[in-house]
Amino acid sequence: MLTTHGETVTVWLNGTDLPIRLVHRGVRYRIIDQPTSLPQYPEWPSGISHPPADVLLAPGWRVTGRADDGTLLVFDLRHGPNGWTVEATYA
Repeated sequence: MLTTHGETVTVWLNGTDLPIRLVHRGVRYRIIDQPTSLPQYPEWPSGISHPPADVLLAPGWRVTGRADDGTLLVFDLRHGPNGWTVEATYA
């Protein structure tokens, strides 16, 4: 996993609100797979015996993007009140 938690990203959606491309750190990526919905309920560590029940994460997608130079990255994207952010990236 690469460190990118909370970075702003620009995301373009198709007519059914699925991501089709994005710009991350000035590089354009085309989405090359079927986006997968991210869970909206957090996974709590096993040591927490009474996790809060009312925590809901922003909607999000896991996508694989390919840059023009062939670089492939997997992105976890969340859409919050201030736009799209990258929750994590994987090489």
